[in-house]
Amino acid sequence: MMADAPKHRYAALDAMRGLAALAVVVYHLDRPYAPSAYVAVDFFFVLSGFVIARAYGEKLAGGMTVLAFMKARYARLYPLFLIGSVYGLIQLLLYWQGSGVGRADLGASILSTVFMLPSPSFLTRSAGDIWPLYPLNGPAWSLFWELLANLIFALVLFRLKTRSLVAVAAISLAALIASVFFHKSLDLGWEWHSVDGGLSRVLFSFTLGMIIYRLRSNSTLGRTANTYAAILPIAAICILLFLPTYSLKYALIFCVLISPLIVLAGTMLELPARLQRIGIFLGYLSYPIYMCHRGFTEIYGHVFREMQSQPLVYVPLYLVLISIIAFVTAQLATLLVRYASSWKSESKTVSVNAPGE
Repeated sequence: MMADAPKHRYAALDAMRGLAALAVVVYHLDRPYAPSAYVAVDFFFVLSGFVIARAYGEKLAGGMTVLAFMKARYARLYPLFLIGSVYGLIQLLLYWQGSGVGRADLGASILSTVFMLPSPSFLTRSAGDIWPLYPLNGPAWSLFWELLANLIFALVLFRLKTRSLVAVAAISLAALIASVFFHKSLDLGWEWHSVDGGLSRVLFSFTLGMIIYRLRSNSTLGRTANTYAAILPIAAICILLFLPTYSLKYALIFCVLISPLIVLAGTMLELPARLQRIGIFLGYLSYPIYMCHRGFTEIYGHVFREMQSQPLVYVPLYLVLISIIAFVTAQLATLLVRYASSWKSESKTVSVNAPGE
């Protein structure tokens, strides 16, 4: 996440992103301890709109093609998505009995996962079942909507004036509220029954992130202060995502008001230099934590519930373990990408220098 200077990172936003990912882990491991943490995804969408607008808006305006942009996005997201899905597949096979996943569903999910597409589970499961977009790795649903929002950004949104973006956000919010009233939940877009809310959910927050970037790009609003006060919005999002009570009204307020305000605060208040490494490291771990944790949640939860461990012990321990797994997995993904790149380069060299050509 980059800030005012081209090479600068918003360490405060990175810290928020990492803590939000950990809140999602707790939500999936033991929901009563973070019952509203699913709204962290709305925070991620706002953050994505800000970051993508800053990183690619000028490039697209300068001639970068939509295809090149989408290739860059897929290259960024695909390796950890695939590894996290492999983790999920192994867990699913270990707990095959009672999983509700049939052979047809599994085969379709594996095939669609290879192409980073949602599984057609509405075709392979009965009408009374949940039809998840990504049975092998549930959290990947947000990547689907993220990439769709990225495509819309590259095709249309980056060209729009700010007032037009406000109109897009308003229309998306109206559609989102309609979906919330229909489904009586904001936890929308992760399964096929609520795809009507998925698009409006991501477009609203993503567009807000773009608007925040436009406001912060203004010469009078673009200053960032390095101060310990930056800890306040970081602590705020941590506390708000770990609130022990669930309320649909609260979820809507967080989505519509709190998450964009916290992102705005994170762009205005930067951590002091001595704390920035911590924030950046949390940001580095956020995506691998988000992508990899679901593949271990059932295994870990089963083992520790059998041991009748106390939540105050097994929940923090899991956060430590999944952070280690995420770090190792991120390093593995980096090595695989480097190997694939070097192999591709060598193949091109051999092709160019092949005798007789």
